Amino acid sequence: MLKVAVIGLGRFGSTVAVSLASKRVEVLAVDRRTAQFEAVADDVAVAVGFDATDISNLKAYDVGAMDVVVVAIGTNFEASVMVTMHCKTLGAKKVIAKALNEMQASVLRQVGADQIVKPEEDMGARLAEHLVTDSVVDFVELPTGYSLRRITVPQEWDDQSLAELNLLGDKHLNLVQIHRPVPSDEEGAEPTIAKIPLPYGVEILHAGELIDVIGPDRELDKFD
Repeated sequence: MLKVAVIGLGRFGSTVAVSLASKRVEVLAVDRRTAQFEAVADDVAVAVGFDATDISNLKAYDVGAMDVVVVAIGTNFEASVMVTMHCKTLGAKKVIAKALNEMQASVLRQVGADQIVKPEEDMGARLAEHLVTDSVVDFVELPTGYSLRRITVPQEWDDQSLAELNLLGDKHLNLVQIHRPVPSDEEGAEPTIAKIPLPYGVEILHAGELIDVIGPDRELDKFD
């Protein structure tokens, strides 16, 4: 089961925590304010109140062993930076941090955040897209038992083409997009990610790449 810690339970953080829990994710919800963590206590696996800028508290709840940590602190940027640093120091696999602007995003990346989310900016861009393009949708409601998920290409698929794998025919999986690392020309720089939408049958998959697929939950659960 995927384990996620959500630190900071304002409107954004609490929504993330409760939504993840509803999708069978084991959620540790953290906020120093009693009212905030008590509000989600009945919906998540564990809801606790402590100061996440104190690394000893994060150690006590084994935050470093989480698959993902969402740092959703919105009003105290210094705390957000400290918590992001602590989580990476403790070994968290992926840290997603909330930023209010590009300056904050840049700082959070420098201290180790793997992904940045800017909820207000993202929502504004999405609204603008809706206003000019009626056909744009936020999500497609799939039938019960089906999901759109991002999975890792397993070793047994390595260096095989989509035609050879026949994912739709054999596993009822419809591949939507490949996320392919592209090495940087600068020495020591992180690779960029190229997105390949609706790939053709000649496209070769490589073990470890991330792909977005639609399919039955019984098949997708095998990749968790």
